Amino acid sequence: MKQQAIIIKLKPIDWITLIFCFWMLLLIGFGWNRVHNPLPIFIGYFTIVAAILLLIWFKEFMKEQSKPENCPSEVCKVVRPKIYNAVSFVRSYYPVTLYLFFFLSVSVTNKVFFSDWLDPFFQSIDFAIFGYLPSMEWGMRFDNIWLKEWIYFSYFSYYLMIIWLPVIFYRRQREAMDEMVFILSFVFYFCYFIFSWLPVVGGRYIPLAMEMTRQANGGIFTAIMAFIYTNSPHMGGAFPSSHIAIALVLSLLAFKYFRKLGYLFLFLTTFLSFATVYCHYHWFIDAVFGVLTGFLGYWVAQVLFRKLSERTK
Repeated sequence: MKQQAIIIKLKPIDWITLIFCFWMLLLIGFGWNRVHNPLPIFIGYFTIVAAILLLIWFKEFMKEQSKPENCPSEVCKVVRPKIYNAVSFVRSYYPVTLYLFFFLSVSVTNKVFFSDWLDPFFQSIDFAIFGYLPSMEWGMRFDNIWLKEWIYFSYFSYYLMIIWLPVIFYRRQREAMDEMVFILSFVFYFCYFIFSWLPVVGGRYIPLAMEMTRQANGGIFTAIMAFIYTNSPHMGGAFPSSHIAIALVLSLLAFKYFRKLGYLFLFLTTFLSFATVYCHYHWFIDAVFGVLTGFLGYWVAQVLFRKLSERTK
């Protein structure tokens, strides 16, 4: 039987992911001598581009192979659709698996345009607002062990939300999963784009704050976050706060499709927003723009997703 040609058709999420990858390839190529160990990162992005195109092709290939006329045996009729379903999930979910690599990679490219950290400027904004630095003062003024543990748990809940919500969408709102991943990724990529050229460390720019973020002098979640920040190699990626922006986007998505879960996420995000400053990770102005980025990014991403979806049907 003659096989039909497999046509690679990009979805909205593919377009924005590939655009971000090409931006990083251009940035690394342009600032090769200002990027720490650029070759592995460049190869990594090149590999991701190739893998995305291969994944798109393989899904369409398995879709064709799963058709009854292409399955001569009963075993084939069972196995191939299952493989296709698994590939379909990966096809929808794959950007989530790239977020960590993207974040770590942009943190080593942000000196291409600026040779020094810009934190003194952001410090001055916080000081002009408060007369002191909240990223230093709040954590020391309110050093109650139970409050501290709750605040650190709220910050840690960010990681749980990122993992939890896509799985819930896949199980209960599969038809909306593409929209969810697109909106989430769009806001992530916007933050990463800013991080890739704007060198801001955040509260840990101050040596004492850096030391405090590595001290496990509290409960289990304080210790977990101390472990993460002790072993994480990244510096930078503070403005705007992607923690707040993404937590807010996840909350709005949950609220739209799972009202009760949305209330829970919004509750946690409120404390998480305070935690970004309390835990010495961000300047206060980072948090403010994290909120703005979350709301504006969510709205822009919805509009863009609808328009791209209409064009790629």
